[in-house]
Amino acid sequence: MRRIRIPALATAILVALMLPVSLTTPASAAAPTVDVRPLPLPIGDSPTVPYLHRPSSESVSVVDPATGMKTPVALVGDDLDEFALLGRSGSGFVLRVRNRNIDRIIRVQLDVAQRSLTDMYYADKARLSADGRYLLKTATLSSGGIQAQVRSATTGAVVARHTFRAATRPDPIDVSGTRVLLGAYSTPRTLVWDWKASTVKTIASRAAYAGSFAINRLATYTKDPSNVDACSVVSTVTAPATTLWRGCLEAVASFSPDGARFATNAIEHENHADVVRRRSLRGTLLTTYRNPNGLWMYGWETNTRILMRSHPSSGTPWLVRCEATDCERAWRAYS
Repeated sequence: MRRIRIPALATAILVALMLPVSLTTPASAAAPTVDVRPLPLPIGDSPTVPYLHRPSSESVSVVDPATGMKTPVALVGDDLDEFALLGRSGSGFVLRVRNRNIDRIIRVQLDVAQRSLTDMYYADKARLSADGRYLLKTATLSSGGIQAQVRSATTGAVVARHTFRAATRPDPIDVSGTRVLLGAYSTPRTLVWDWKASTVKTIASRAAYAGSFAINRLATYTKDPSNVDACSVVSTVTAPATTLWRGCLEAVASFSPDGARFATNAIEHENHADVVRRRSLRGTLLTTYRNPNGLWMYGWETNTRILMRSHPSSGTPWLVRCEATDCERAWRAYS
């Protein structure tokens, strides 16, 4: 965070060195709690990850901090369109847009015509693979099944598809080669579907909901997260039976880029959205962030620095950046 003052950090280190040595381990020390209601926080630099800019209901763009360029987004329905940025894909960006009877995935790119990749049904899931190459989605079929689809994030063309029973509620998470990581809920399971080998294998008796092949991280639910006795488990993809962390009040929002940390929101059955926690891979609590007006994890800028969507008591929410306990406003969260 460029606005963090190095002299302040040096002073903190000097003070720490002057303190008497304690036998208390860092893990046993209380992790700090930070109030991140946005308006009292100073204004810092803009986010270093892509974000939406919507100064008016008719004007929408994706800001690429790597270039400073804004990619215009055309309205699909009207000025009531609601956009969610799914992420970067090559030189473009993929978004989901909803408005009354509209639910669609689109791709935007500078100097390239906006493209519709696929239409969605309101309950269908959609996300980008970790490398941005593929759009992973579910499609509710008229036959009653649910189809997991892998589509090109550039053209929307279907690369592979597999139909599951509706009760399975497949949730595609990530892709590596021709393998797709999925969660399933009829009986909680984590699946690996290989579209080249035409196989579907169960690798865990918990339902995957977040993870990455590239960093070998996996988050799973023991039961449907709306159940009051559902818990969340963190493991690796390659050793899903080995629990690294388990919690029954939190759910993983995302892993850091290097996989050494993760951030959590409240698990669904807790029915609140006012706390984000930052933890080490094995669950050591590093920092708790609170905002009684509403708080959600947005993304990681670095392996330690996070962005959260933080609401004031009234008015437009902000993206708030925090490096441990040092926090500031980064951007108005128009989306």
